[in-house]
Amino acid sequence: MKTSLDKIFIGTMSGTSHDGIDICALKVTDQISLLKFCSYKYPLKLRETISEAIQQQELSLNMYFELNKKIGIAFSKSIKKFLSQNKINKKDVAAIGLSGQTLFHKPKGKYPFSIQAGDPKIITNECGIDVVSDFRNDHIKLGGEGAPLVPEFHQKLFAKKNTPLVVLNIGGISNFTYLDGKHTFYGSDCGPGNALMDIYCQSFLNCPFDRKGEHAKKGEIHLPSLNQMLGHPFFKKRYPKSTGKEIFNIRFIPKQLLKRSSYDILATLTELTAICISKSLSSQKKFPHQVIVCGGGLNNTFLINTIERRINMRLVSTNEYGFHPQAIEAMAFGWMARQRFCKNTLIVKKNKGLVGTLTKSI
Repeated sequence: MKTSLDKIFIGTMSGTSHDGIDICALKVTDQISLLKFCSYKYPLKLRETISEAIQQQELSLNMYFELNKKIGIAFSKSIKKFLSQNKINKKDVAAIGLSGQTLFHKPKGKYPFSIQAGDPKIITNECGIDVVSDFRNDHIKLGGEGAPLVPEFHQKLFAKKNTPLVVLNIGGISNFTYLDGKHTFYGSDCGPGNALMDIYCQSFLNCPFDRKGEHAKKGEIHLPSLNQMLGHPFFKKRYPKSTGKEIFNIRFIPKQLLKRSSYDILATLTELTAICISKSLSSQKKFPHQVIVCGGGLNNTFLINTIERRINMRLVSTNEYGFHPQAIEAMAFGWMARQRFCKNTLIVKKNKGLVGTLTKSI
């Protein structure tokens, strides 16, 4: 007879790009095994509503609770579709790890918080499976930033003895995990990933993103605008730090830059992302032997080439480790659900090191 720990754990993720819902099924024994992975688009109207809420940073209570339920329903439908398509019996699933959809992230201040929309009660009721959620606010309660949450998972998945590595995730926001090849690991956001490039394309070019960076590749960098953006206080903060679209939204792009050609705008925004990432890597005490990349930004060939030129190193896709680049974060939430299910601690770190552990169970 199967015990709970022999069962499958489902991980779900919708990142700051809010383009859809990633879902994976995994098992954890001595190794972490990815069984299945699928990605589902949000309904177009819901995606537009989420985008508007994030960009405007303003919601009435009524609109927030409606949106919270709509996102919960979207997750439920996607999970049920995932189970059906992959012939997974819900009785074989121990729990679902739910990240939620980030609408606002404020990890500092007198009352720090992170808004993760997607009502877990709806998912539990609709899918008939226990849901583990609200990881970010638990992280913040213990002194963390609430993001990135994945460094400990990256340590389990990618660490190599005596080999310093970086796992770089390029989503709407870019973040990294540093693994020293021993027992030390930590992570931080770098700054924008695809967020600024995508919102410009959606707002002005009537397309979701700059496919492979082909548009940006034809432009010239506008240095005054680039320097203005790099002067933002976020880039002066110490690591680890976290951010989101409450900063890196359409209003962040300088007006002088928006007057230039679309090619120049995207070239400049691409360079900004590449600089944020390369500076984050160069700031480490020991430069990594390898940089392993996941997330949607891996599809932007021009961006990847620009980063490689800046750090003088080839970037390695998680595909070379046998994991779909888009699946890593969903896998992390499935693994975190298992950790809570087993009442294992999850490590929380900030500037001065270990500050607490997560031990909350379902």
